[in-house]
Amino acid sequence: MRIKRTVPLCLMIFLLLWTSAGAYDADVVTRFGPPGTRKTGCASLAPCISANFSHTTGDLWFPEIYSIGLSLYTGYYPGSSGNLQIFQTGVWAGGYPEEAQGGDPYTAIATFDQLDFLRYDSVCSGFKVAHAENRALDVESTFDTGYSPYDLGMVVTLRYKMWDDPRLDDFVLIEADLEFTKSVDHFWWGWMTDCDMGNNDLPDYYYDDLVGFDEVRGVAYMYDDDGDPVDEHDLSSKLLSPTYVGQVLLSGPPPGGRITEGVTTNVSWETFNWWDWNNDVTGRASAYDRMSQGTIKQYPPDTPFDYRVLTAIGPYEVEAGDRATFVIGIVFGDGFDGAYWSRRAAAGAEISNMGTLVDHVENLKTFFADGMVIADAAPKAPELDRPLLDGRSATLSWYSVSEEEDDFAGYRLFKSLVSNIGPWQLIGEFAGKPAVNSYVDEVRIGFPTFYLVAAYDMAGNESTTGGAVCKTLDGVYATTKPTDYDGDCAGGCEEECQGCPQCYDLCMKDCMGARLRSAMDNILVAPNPYRGSADWERLDYEARISFYNLPGRCTIYIHSMTGELVDVVYHNVSGDQSPDPAGSETGGESWDMITANSQSIASGIYIYRVDSPEYGQKIGKFAVIKGE
Repeated sequence: MRIKRTVPLCLMIFLLLWTSAGAYDADVVTRFGPPGTRKTGCASLAPCISANFSHTTGDLWFPEIYSIGLSLYTGYYPGSSGNLQIFQTGVWAGGYPEEAQGGDPYTAIATFDQLDFLRYDSVCSGFKVAHAENRALDVESTFDTGYSPYDLGMVVTLRYKMWDDPRLDDFVLIEADLEFTKSVDHFWWGWMTDCDMGNNDLPDYYYDDLVGFDEVRGVAYMYDDDGDPVDEHDLSSKLLSPTYVGQVLLSGPPPGGRITEGVTTNVSWETFNWWDWNNDVTGRASAYDRMSQGTIKQYPPDTPFDYRVLTAIGPYEVEAGDRATFVIGIVFGDGFDGAYWSRRAAAGAEISNMGTLVDHVENLKTFFADGMVIADAAPKAPELDRPLLDGRSATLSWYSVSEEEDDFAGYRLFKSLVSNIGPWQLIGEFAGKPAVNSYVDEVRIGFPTFYLVAAYDMAGNESTTGGAVCKTLDGVYATTKPTDYDGDCAGGCEEECQGCPQCYDLCMKDCMGARLRSAMDNILVAPNPYRGSADWERLDYEARISFYNLPGRCTIYIHSMTGELVDVVYHNVSGDQSPDPAGSETGGESWDMITANSQSIASGIYIYRVDSPEYGQKIGKFAVIKGE
């Protein structure tokens, strides 16, 4: 049964490794001797398995690369959307070493939830990290199957490569160098991916995926069933998630002979297989069978569910000492191809400009065939500092190392009132040298504002706009000063009362009361009404109501129209979870629209009461209109 996704990944990995490592380590030591005797030199198994590296630079974020050929909870596309598209992806291999003849084949598969019978199928030597020119990620991990009771005799070095150039930031290129310590008959090499497509905040979002295979380009892919209009004339069938994820074989030895016959790009997957997680493999024989079926004609399922895709190539004959290299690409795209977007346009939906899966697969193939050389690299993405807020003014500052280059031409600053993936409006272009590195903008009260900065060169190349450093990932909100009263009551009363003490006291009381009441009248709730169908909530970036022009210290009570207390919000008083720093009190406080009982509020009218020991009370109301 699938592990529940709400468990934090780090805790889940730790518990799995902690509870399973002890018994298996004892068996390993009994069978093969202590870990230190192996050529990998790992002192323990668990630290190697749990190590990972992150990439958050371009349109694709690939943050969880594990050192046994497995990646978990990864593939955020677009990067800052918060929607990861891969549950797991990794190496599958199998064959018959001499000791396996007449019995089940030996396999080595990096599959997270199959560790019950294949756990610690490999041992790693950790990571090596390189930062080659024009590559944002270059990570190398070596592991072998030497600790497995069913040792396939295989040492694997995986090298993950990614680029931050906007023309090349939609895929991961993975080089797999294999070295064999045993002879293996009928060896197969493969790659399995379990995608969970769609908006991760929706319940059971992974139950409606579909799979397919593009024979023209040799790409196995997965996509969200919501990602294609069911009826092109029915607006209710529009896309929720247009993302497609595919895996393509770029090069490898030709199958059917010795694995050392040489690498060629004229290869494609020999096997395309898929199954749902209720029908997972049950042991080495079934895992090998799914790799070695050798059919590309197994048609995709008719009904959406939670599927896994396996592609493989083989068979090969292997002798001890043989080496081989396979190169694959994990590719992401918005929609499958141009026809896909034509159907979406017919359904009245917006058209993406990120590029389709087919676009990016063909781009990767061309890039790989040309030797992975970027003739005219784009500038490095600027780093955008955290905006400095003063009321409605936001001071933005940034810097890119590219401005030191001769072909640096300038910066472009963009703004979005919807989300951190756009749509973007150009609000400033700063050309020439010396470079402009700051700008002051005005933000709206009650609504989030997002910023993005890009560098461009003399040839017109622009830096990637998908990375974590070049944009504000969280919405920027206006700040307001604590509410206060204006005017000089004392001066006015002195002039009016002409030295009469009784008159002065009454005048001051009336004047101060009026000013205090006026100050509380300035309290503002925004957005009001809150519309749940607004673009910025539909994309799951913000879901809150904010109170502005509050007294420096107060408590906000929120009631339903029937008088039921829904929640209490504290502002710079006891109970405030994030009070303003000393000396910088503001007049703003937000509410996440979650009740005191941890339930999301319903649509309706709500009453709020602001209680200030200094200013008194203010009662008002706001409306919430939830989207579908």
